[in-house]
Order: sequence, then structure tokens, then C-alpha cells
Amino acid sequence: MAVSQNNLENRGSASPRVSVIIAVYNGAATINRALRSVFAQTFGNFEIVVVNDGSTDDTASVLARHGDRIRVITQSNRGLSAARNAGARASSGEYLAFLDDDDEWMPAKLARCVPILDADRDCALVYTLALKVDPNGLPMPSPEARPDGSESPTMKEMLAHPWNVVPSQFVVRRDVFERCGGFHERFITSSEDLYFLLNAREHGHFRCVQEPLLRKETRPLYPKALEREPECDLFVELVRARYGSSADGLIDGFRRSRVKVLRHLGRVLIEEGRPDDARRCLARVIHYQPVSPKAYRRYLRTFLPMRSRRAASNTEDSEA
Repeated sequence: MAVSQNNLENRGSASPRVSVIIAVYNGAATINRALRSVFAQTFGNFEIVVVNDGSTDDTASVLARHGDRIRVITQSNRGLSAARNAGARASSGEYLAFLDDDDEWMPAKLARCVPILDADRDCALVYTLALKVDPNGLPMPSPEARPDGSESPTMKEMLAHPWNVVPSQFVVRRDVFERCGGFHERFITSSEDLYFLLNAREHGHFRCVQEPLLRKETRPLYPKALEREPECDLFVELVRARYGSSADGLIDGFRRSRVKVLRHLGRVLIEEGRPDDARRCLARVIHYQPVSPKAYRRYLRTFLPMRSRRAASNTEDSEA
């Protein structure tokens, strides 16, 4: 869709309505695609702040080609939360919109979100739906229709079970972001979004745009899923400290979702003939389910010969 002349003029405004924050670490292969999706927005009154979080690839040179269309902040590698926070501090927009360097927005993303925030002062955050695609760019068999739970969850609902919306989906008021203290910087690579959403909900309700205005490419689960585990423990610790027993449902659901991911990953790694990697994943399942006989049986099967491992896995699948 073409961008109007009025929108082009808005982009030169001294006071942008929206600050688009992109944190990137070694994203030379993907950052251009993300930036093109921002340049293509039909809403034009925005600035782009890119935080190069200590990249060691060609990210810096790729960003330099865009000249003054973007503002680049370079820092030593401090992690995703700290990079996003640095971008927010350096920006000036009334609203903050975050985009991961390997995600893409549809052209109407900002145009659909901003008017909702303008019209509803009690709305803290607006999010859109997301279209998930595989590494070949093909839509996944079951694209995300909506996050778990209510479209506009109450605090009680958010503490009852996991409610997942990634930062690339939402636009948040700057004052709400600042009252939340930004993203918690103890989170380096994961779970920062879940914790931020809980904090943001304390400052107003959420609204949903019922359109898939984010294109999100899925990535291989291993080893990233396992590397995220320490921060999953941190998430549980911080939620428990902030919300106490009222968050029991959320924590139980969060742990169950981690078990599901790690158990699936262990099965896939066994089928690929990688028992050592599978064992690492299944050891974490035991961490979540220390009294589950099945968890120990799955772990012990990683020591069996290949043929026996696969037979045991197939038997487990048929029993399930």
C-alpha cells in the first residue's frame, strides 16, 4: 500500500507520535526485512530507534546504509531487555512499539493500533494478532488466532494462567512503560515479555486488534529453549514475590507449558540420534516434575541404544 504525502511529511515531525524500538544482536541477515516493514507503514508519524546490542557480525554496516532514516545506538551486549530499555530512553514518542529484528509488521500495524490508544485513555496497551510462518515463509498449519485467555484479560485472569503476547505485537503508552520500569533487565533473552505484561496490566486494560498484523517466523527450538530455562526460574521467582499465592494458576500453567516444550524437544532429539542433547532437556522436565516416574523413565531411555530409544519413544506415543 502506498504511503501518502501527508504521512511522509509526518515522518519529519519533531515530535513523533510513535517510537519504534528495534533491539538487534547479530541480526545482519534479518534487520533489513524488519526495517522495510516499518518503512512501509501507512501511519507515518513515527521515529525508528535501533539498538545494536554488541553485534559481532555485519549488523553495524547494514544499519549504516539506512542513513538518517533511523537512529542507531550502539552498546556492549547487555541483553534484550536492556537494549529495548535503552532505545525507549533515547526516544521521544508518546507511544512505544517494539519490533524484533527477525519479525515483520503488516503495513497497517501502527495505523490500526494508534487510534485505539488515542480514543481510550484508560487503555494501557494495544496488541494485534500474529501470523506464524515456518523457516520457508509458509503459514503454520494452525496460525495464532488469539493469545491464551480473554481478549482483554483482567488481572485475575492473567494470574490464573499464562497469557502470551510478544512485544512485536503490542503498542504501549510511554507513561505506562515508564511506570513499569521498562523490561526487567535481569531477563536477558526470554520471559521479559510475560513479566512486563503483568506489570502493565496494573496500569490499565488491554485492547486487541483482531487482525494478524505481525508476521513471525518460527525458529529451531534447540538449544534456545534450554538456554532460556534459568530465566524461566527467574520469572517464577519474581511473580511469586510480587503476586504471592494469587499467581498459583499462572505459575502452574507456565511450568506445564515448559514441560510440554522440553518433553517434545527431548523426543525430537532422540529421533535425530542426539541422546546427550535430549538428556539435557529431559533433566529439566525432572526439575519441573520431580515426583513423576514417567519423567525419570524418559530420561533413562536416553542411555539406551538407538533402536531401543526409538522403540520406547514410539510406545510412549501410542500409550499417550
